[in-house]
Amino acid sequence: SGSSRSPPLHRLQAMFACLARQAIRKAGASPLNSAGYQASRAFATSGFPPPRLFDYETVTSNLTVGDAIESVEEAFKALAKGKVDVPMPMHIGIEESSVAGPGDCHIKGGYISATPTFTVKLACVSFYKNVEKNLPPGSGIFIVVNAITGAPLGVFQENRFMTDLRTGAAGAVAMKYCTNPDQEVVGFIGCGAIAKNMARAAAAVRSYKGVAFALEGAEDFAKEMSEELGVPFEIASTAKELCGKSDVIYTQTPGGAMVLEKDWLNPKGVTIIASGSDQPTKCEIPPDVLAASKYISDLTKQTSKVGELRSALLAGVMTEDDVHAELGEVVNGDKSGREGNEIIVVDLTGTGAQDAAIGQVAWDKLSQL
Repeated sequence: SGSSRSPPLHRLQAMFACLARQAIRKAGASPLNSAGYQASRAFATSGFPPPRLFDYETVTSNLTVGDAIESVEEAFKALAKGKVDVPMPMHIGIEESSVAGPGDCHIKGGYISATPTFTVKLACVSFYKNVEKNLPPGSGIFIVVNAITGAPLGVFQENRFMTDLRTGAAGAVAMKYCTNPDQEVVGFIGCGAIAKNMARAAAAVRSYKGVAFALEGAEDFAKEMSEELGVPFEIASTAKELCGKSDVIYTQTPGGAMVLEKDWLNPKGVTIIASGSDQPTKCEIPPDVLAASKYISDLTKQTSKVGELRSALLAGVMTEDDVHAELGEVVNGDKSGREGNEIIVVDLTGTGAQDAAIGQVAWDKLSQL
């Protein structure tokens, strides 16, 4: 007929359905499309194998700070050469309510060029209500990922153990490159888990005499480290006393208050290795000490936001131009370490490069179990 009216809707629907069926049949007959279809089905049904899970006991019984020192030193070298992709840390604040918190979650990660894995770390801290349930206030996992395929290889339930190891390893690198052999007395302000790894790390660099001070736990720390490391320790009654006796000072407190003063420091010069500040709310070292020091960061873009440098910038006593070096530059020999009777502050906020380094070590070692 010569009518110009459109076909009824049900006829259009039937026509499109028929065309669709024909297209599907043709696609099924094509070897290329069939192969792609089969490949996509295989990907959807099998995919990558699940990552291996390493529980806390396995992690803690097989890794030591000694395992981490060499890899973390190499990570700092690579970081200074621009060979590490390390984004700024991500922070999630868990507000206290009837169903959550309070607590904080930190996410770090990184990839060191030409290594077979990269790492993403999730660390939860300050969940203080856990104490009521006989649980620790912090927990954490490392996810180590295949750098070729992008598939997760292992999940390490480390609950900050690996974080503390790589922090201790950074303390060893700072001791190696930012102190002199004649700096024999090493003080520890704060005597928790990180301090123990710092003590072990320092002993891996050279022998020393130890001094300990903490609001609680200094006696147990000194006894344990002395027995384990063969290092003589004494207990200081105050932080001021410790500073007057120490050539090197490790500070690793919760970072809620300043832990020393400029007038307390050894006039022969001192190296302060600070690891207590990793959030904008934390600070251990007074701005005037920072301003008077040869200041060395682990990563300046990070210490300026969450490290000790942040407080000096806010006080107006330093700018980023006053940063002497990043630690990797000293390790590489591009910048100087200790020169004479000076104050050095090494600001360790913890970088994704260190997480990538200890993640690789953990996978290499534990995947063979």
